[in-house]
Amino acid sequence: MKNKTENIRLLFSLGLSGFLIAVILWLLGTVIRPQTEYSGQLKQQSASFVPPYTNSPLKNRMSLGEKIFVTEGRPLEKEAGRRAFEAGDFVTAVTKFQSSLQAKRNDPETLIYLNNAKIGKAKSLKVAVIVPIGISLNEAEEILRGVAQAQDEVNSSGGINGLPLQLQIVNIDNYEILKQINTDLVNDSSILAVVGFSRDPSIYNKRGLVMVSLVNPKKPSNPTKYVFYATPSSDVFSDAIASYIVQKARLTNIAICSDSTFTVNQEKISKEIVEQYTDSIRKYGGKVTSTVCDLGAPTFQPSSFLSRAISDGAEGLLLIPRPDKLNLAIEVARENKGRLPLFAFQAMYTERTLKYGQADVKGMMLAVSWHRDAVGNKLFAPKAIQLWGAEVSPRTATAYDALQAIIAGLKEGNTREKLQKALSNPNFSALGATGTIQFSPTGDRLRESFADGVPKAGKGNGAFLPPLRGDRQGGVFLVKVVPCDSSQSCNSTTGYRFQLVQ
Repeated sequence: MKNKTENIRLLFSLGLSGFLIAVILWLLGTVIRPQTEYSGQLKQQSASFVPPYTNSPLKNRMSLGEKIFVTEGRPLEKEAGRRAFEAGDFVTAVTKFQSSLQAKRNDPETLIYLNNAKIGKAKSLKVAVIVPIGISLNEAEEILRGVAQAQDEVNSSGGINGLPLQLQIVNIDNYEILKQINTDLVNDSSILAVVGFSRDPSIYNKRGLVMVSLVNPKKPSNPTKYVFYATPSSDVFSDAIASYIVQKARLTNIAICSDSTFTVNQEKISKEIVEQYTDSIRKYGGKVTSTVCDLGAPTFQPSSFLSRAISDGAEGLLLIPRPDKLNLAIEVARENKGRLPLFAFQAMYTERTLKYGQADVKGMMLAVSWHRDAVGNKLFAPKAIQLWGAEVSPRTATAYDALQAIIAGLKEGNTREKLQKALSNPNFSALGATGTIQFSPTGDRLRESFADGVPKAGKGNGAFLPPLRGDRQGGVFLVKVVPCDSSQSCNSTTGYRFQLVQ
């Protein structure tokens, strides 16, 4: 009887061990099963999608398709697509995101999620995009349209050496969190590059992650090796406006309105910008009045400021608002009633300025890095209009250029190190919305890489680039606000547009 009992126990133990071994082998097979190569065809996924940044303290700000940040006017299909994406049902996600785009054509977040859903769990190359959706939705969507168009074009043409491009949206709702965001991104080894902005390039240099920045400060605090700039340095913009004010408009005494609440990580950004424009105006022989105009002051009154400024001899007015509080600058323009010529910081190139400013901002002039009537790449603007159903802004063009540079670099090598080497190569070039993209040894954007309509030598130049038109100052263009008229096309619904200054 004892032997029989022991035999039963032995058989039970062997059976249990076999079951456990089978379970372990099944789990190992699930974990180490190789990823499916991208073929453009989707397979049904039943497992829930688990993003690699799940344990990040900033996970609620990041999304490949499982979160919706742009909620304004979203179709029901977009939410259905999000739920399917989160559940790993990428076939359904594709269908729902496609339906959402049919209902709301100009939603770049949905187009990005659609392209990510088409990839599913297949092997891909991932780039993060930092956008201020929680700060300024219009401007954030303008940036997303640029990267979405670039992603859609490259994936539609077979990807990067056969691998599709996946975009991770990173949403910020305040500038103070930028350092945390940047640190989190460099620590995510699945990310090969970042499109966005940073006040501390050393974060990227230390961890060897490429960022192509949409903002270029006049004097970077530290030498950069991994940070490249898709736009000219900010002093080029201030110089373009200052030279026009003093040398062409013959105005020598300018009042400046700025917002002291515009800070990043406690750094006073507005103060830096004001100093930069002041230096440029003085450089050309003008001066800035001593009249204080702080748009962020609780007691600020446009009427009293303008009275003081005119009494102080102001001949023109330069507006430098926070990007998310343009309405304060528009109030000043409205109170001005055409008495002083208006000039503005490039952040005021937005549909909101036209919509709420109307006749009050008529004639206002500013410097921008792109205008559809001026730049050399004749293919970008028509494609953008076809894709979104409307004109796009310099932000869209700059974001498009930033991702095009990364795409061209990843074709040379799809690791962080190889990408950095590719972008640093003096012979590197790519074709963007603004023409040929090349970088100096300091990471600055070279804007004089073509002349007389013919690109200089370099890989990736592609389409013919006609000569530039307009009042061009070192890589930027001057534009002014004018009413739409029947003799010229005007895709703005506001009745006003930004016209290239010839």
